[in-house]
Amino acid sequence: MKQILLILFIITLPKVYSQKIEKKIGAFTITETGYSFNEKNKKRKISKSKFYFDDYGKILEKIEYGRHHYNKLNVIGKIEQFYYNNEKLVLSKSYNSYCKSCEYYQFYTKYEYNKDQILITEKTYHSQNDSLSMEVKHVDKSNIKESHFGQSTFYQYIYDSENKLTQLNQVFEDTKKIRWQYIYEYLDSCRIGNFQTYYGDGKENSKKEIECFDSQKRLISKEIINNYKTKIIYSYSKKGILKEIKEYQSFGNSEYKLSHSLKLKFKGKAEKLTNDALIKINTELIGT
Repeated sequence: MKQILLILFIITLPKVYSQKIEKKIGAFTITETGYSFNEKNKKRKISKSKFYFDDYGKILEKIEYGRHHYNKLNVIGKIEQFYYNNEKLVLSKSYNSYCKSCEYYQFYTKYEYNKDQILITEKTYHSQNDSLSMEVKHVDKSNIKESHFGQSTFYQYIYDSENKLTQLNQVFEDTKKIRWQYIYEYLDSCRIGNFQTYYGDGKENSKKEIECFDSQKRLISKEIINNYKTKIIYSYSKKGILKEIKEYQSFGNSEYKLSHSLKLKFKGKAEKLTNDALIKINTELIGT
């Protein structure tokens, strides 16, 4: 299997292979394949990704196939690699190509923590000359967390006494006024997010998102109500690993119709996975 993967890399990544990128094979592999469906329910493959995890559920590598201007799913478009120290992510590398003959753009990000092991800074650099591309500063103020990108706005997360997210705001750096906002409320096993913009341009937008969880606190459904409605269903294997995501859409008063799906195939000994590892794996998969 490793020989096949090596041959694949030599064929599809001539630029990257010549730079001797280390391949990070993990204990567990998940292949994710995406499909779209037309009005006649005809299925078409549109995406493919592979995830590699270690025994503890930490993501080691992610490979995305297809490129923005050359969407052939036998060609690698993006590689992300992740490195840890004492269970903390300290370095990630990314390699991106956007067209058939494009070279790979290379970046790496360093993650810095304070003495309490709380993430405080992410710095992303161009690999070619080690120049700083972007810096994200994380601020932790008791029940308020902020992520500042050095741009005109930043993200603000507000939690209650039970550490439940109650607000997610995009805020202007200079005026501290909210640009857009999610207000969250909790009902039984569901979280309801009410979204509202405050652009002030007469084109305000609002929507509602309803996320529901099972007894193991796994996300099982998400409904988005806007100008049209979207419903997403999450299914898990007997071992507790995410195995399928189906997305349905409804316009006007029409019935929901399947529009997209993701199928995930797991390779490895699932019996070795702890509950914490399962949570990490599923969180990574749902967040993509």
